[in-house]
Amino acid sequence: MVTWLRQVGRIREGKDVELEILYEVFRASASLFACPECGRTGLSAANAVEGVGNWPGTPTCLKCGRPIARERLEAVPQTRVCAACQQDAERGIQKEDKTYCPRCGAPMEVRAIPQGNRTRYVLGCSAHPPCPL
Repeated sequence: MVTWLRQVGRIREGKDVELEILYEVFRASASLFACPECGRTGLSAANAVEGVGNWPGTPTCLKCGRPIARERLEAVPQTRVCAACQQDAERGIQKEDKTYCPRCGAPMEVRAIPQGNRTRYVLGCSAHPPCPL
């Protein structure tokens, strides 16, 4: 956190900052940080949810795109939806399956590309500006 905050000029070299203040400054400055993979700015920071791993390779829910809790994966290893979406399905509440961008996690959207007298439809990242796939 300290390295990222120094890169955007939020804390000075050699300054000791209380941990609580450091957390608040980090959370408030998250939109200034650039993603190390795609270079886009506008990240967000939030408290981690207990029992959920958000590391690369962690399975995500097909319905909502959030990481599936570790406890659920241990109980039902082949699951493709989180517990909340499974409960909604059991209650008869239908959610639309969404596809998410593999680079930034934003929902994918259908885009129309005119080609002469025809139109081609493709899936593209809904982030602005769209990240290159």
